[in-house]
Amino acid sequence: MKLLLIESVPGQAHEIRDNLLAEGHDIVTCHDDKGGPCRGTDHHESCPLEEHVDLAIVTREADAPHTLGEMGGVCAHRHRVPSIEVDPANVADELPSIEAATALAARRVDAGYAMAVRQELGDLPALINVDRHVDRIHVHVQLPASAATPAKVSHAADKARAAVRRHDPYSSVVDISVTTYPDPD
Repeated sequence: MKLLLIESVPGQAHEIRDNLLAEGHDIVTCHDDKGGPCRGTDHHESCPLEEHVDLAIVTREADAPHTLGEMGGVCAHRHRVPSIEVDPANVADELPSIEAATALAARRVDAGYAMAVRQELGDLPALINVDRHVDRIHVHVQLPASAATPAKVSHAADKARAAVRRHDPYSSVVDISVTTYPDPD
């Protein structure tokens, strides 16, 4: 997995980085050569979020205040990258499995997309499923058969696409499919 490691205080996550590298993960960071919080400031193409990242890990000691070093976490959130916060002194308890942490964080991100679509569709009785992939977002909207006139299907697709674009302006491809489900008896 490609992981973005963000340190609240420079140097506090060396052990985490070493363990993740030993597990075979690809680790990227936001810090520039001078220790600044953003290497994309001078050259945006240097930003690790210009490519796919599976999980952002923000390290901060328990009860410590947020620092400028965590700005990569803000960018990861804006790019809808699944993110977690970990206390570097408590890694065994807070990050027992990178796969489980990624899955849980991804579910929260997917729920955000679904909520954005749900709000846009308003009172329309739709079921919404979101699948995020490296290169695209796919939203599947299901309408009850009685509400699925061609005009309503087209309207629901347009609204869902607009909601995803507002929620995530960085996604390069947004696929929307609208199908029907049987009306309850």
